[in-house]
Amino acid sequence: MSNPHISDVPGDHDAVSSAARKSAPSADSRMLTVLLVEDDALIRMDAAEMLRELGHEVVEADYGPDALAVLQARHVDVLVTDVGLPGMSGTELAELARQLHPGIGLVFATGDTELANREGRPRAAILCKPYDGASLAESLRRAFARP
Repeated sequence: MSNPHISDVPGDHDAVSSAARKSAPSADSRMLTVLLVEDDALIRMDAAEMLRELGHEVVEADYGPDALAVLQARHVDVLVTDVGLPGMSGTELAELARQLHPGIGLVFATGDTELANREGRPRAAILCKPYDGASLAESLRRAFARP
């Protein structure tokens, strides 16, 4: 049974155990630096708390331009971005992030279960809102997984 909150970009993976979903997303269980981009302050606060509880370093931004400044200034392992950001969409931000950091993992958080432009994004996952810590952990694991 697959997690209804997560899908890969492109395609789906086999389901993993709930223990794996609760574990750190990287194979070596190291702390990841996660850039969280969400314009809704309450959602951002909750997601940042979940990421910290998973043991990751979190850098927060509420809009694309702020996120780009972070990406230009420091290393980021995974970008977790809302798709429906004002001004610059999360998918546009992801394209720019990949130009700056070709190996960055991508997690697209959205309420739209049929995210457009899914093709051609390796190391990416779609995380459907609302989500919980286990779904977030699994999406990070998928986004950070080495091909």
